[in-house]
Formats: sequence, C-alpha cells, structure tokens
Amino acid sequence: MRPKSSLGQNFLTNPGIVTKIVSFSGVTKGDVVLEIGPGRGILTDRLLETASRVVAVEKDDGLFAFLSEKFSRRRNLALIHGDVLEIDMRELISPDMKVVANLPYNIATRILLRFAEIPDLLHSMVVMVQKEVAERICAPVGHSGYSALTVLLLSVFECTPGFVVGPKNFFPEPKVDSRVVKLVPRENHLPQGERDRFRQVVMCSFGQRRKMLRNSLLNLPGVTRDTLPAISLASGIGLEQRPQNLSWEEYRRLSRAYSQIIVS
Repeated sequence: MRPKSSLGQNFLTNPGIVTKIVSFSGVTKGDVVLEIGPGRGILTDRLLETASRVVAVEKDDGLFAFLSEKFSRRRNLALIHGDVLEIDMRELISPDMKVVANLPYNIATRILLRFAEIPDLLHSMVVMVQKEVAERICAPVGHSGYSALTVLLLSVFECTPGFVVGPKNFFPEPKVDSRVVKLVPRENHLPQGERDRFRQVVMCSFGQRRKMLRNSLLNLPGVTRDTLPAISLASGIGLEQRPQNLSWEEYRRLSRAYSQIIVS
C-alpha cells in the first residue's frame, strides 16, 4: 500500500516507537480504544494485544480493504470505513474510551477540535502530531506558540507533552519531527453550553494577535469602544493585554462578560 500525500499519510514503521506510544497511553486489558487512521496497522496490532477492544476508523479505500484482510481473524477489532471529520462522534465514542492514534498531519488540529466537543465521553487521548502542533497545544501562557488552538484545547483538556519522533521512523519520511502528547479531560472543563461563545471570543482575539484586546475585540458583533470598559470591568481583565497573555480561565471570564453585556 503506497501512502497518499493528499491524505497526509506517513506510515509508522518502527515497532519500538509503537511500544513507547502504547506504554505512554496507559492502555490495559480492560480498555476500549479508538484509533484514527490506522494506516497499515502497526499500532493497531499492538493495541489489539493490549486492549480488550479496538475501534479503528480508516478513510482510504485501499487501506480499509488491506486492514480488513490483515485483521480478519481478530474478533476484538471493529474496523470502520469512513471519514472521522464527518462521522457523528457521539455515536463513535463509548463512555470512558481511550484514543490512541498517529494522526494525519493535514487534519490533526481539526480532529482534536472535534474531540474537544465531547470531553465528557473520553478517558484520555494519546496522539502523535507534527512537533510544531504539539508545541502549540502544550504552550504556556505568553509563549510565542500560545494560540487559539491552545486555548480551545486547554479549556477542556490537561496536556502532557511526550516524546519526539524523528522522520526516519516513518515511510515516507516527513520533512518535520513529530511528537506524542497526552490530553486528559479536565474535571472543571468548560461546559458545553458556553463553548460556542467562548470559541467566538477566542478566535476573534487571536485574529489580530499582535494587537491589544481592546482593538481585536471590536470585531465581535455588538462591541464598540463605548462598551469595552464595561466588558473589562465585568471580566476583571485589562484590555490593553495581547491575546497570548490570557489563560483559558480568563478567556472564559471575558466570554461571560461579553454574553452578559452585549448578547443578553
């Protein structure tokens, strides 16, 4: 099976890296695991030996046929032919599921943001992504990599950076390093009812990340220079700050103040 660059396919080839991923994930015999983009099945094979059941989603027609034949005798595998960006996630995920996957580079952030919509169903996620994306996910407040993606994911997950995986562990070799990260749902994660407004405020703030918040927030519907002082007062946040200097909790306060003063 030849990898397709259009699907962001870089097949993991090193069994030693597979061992490290499974160990880092903490998967045991009692777990149900979801794998996205199993490729040629090197990680799938190890997960089937370690977990009680594996659900694997593969979009590529040829790979789906290949995997169906390869694992035809494995009764603890549910192989799904589909696009994870289109599947209803609440039908795909069972409560307390663990996600373990080498995500396609070109859609990794979109996949992670979809999982951020259902943290209540997940036990944990261990994913391998492009190193730059991993650094953005786990970036501390004020760091140059701290971004809208960071805030949106940290509002529902706690992030633990894992190990770096070099290009020589894949076929074909990517031009970048990869990194494994673990995401665990927060006990006090952002409630579902607040997420749309929160996302709107965060995306607007980082739309002009070099500007102070008092300028970028003017792009929110209903916000004017006259209403900015009230938003600042209600949130307790000085709007002379730049977007990368606010924690996700502060964005939550900002979002609530916007809803209270402008939307309601």
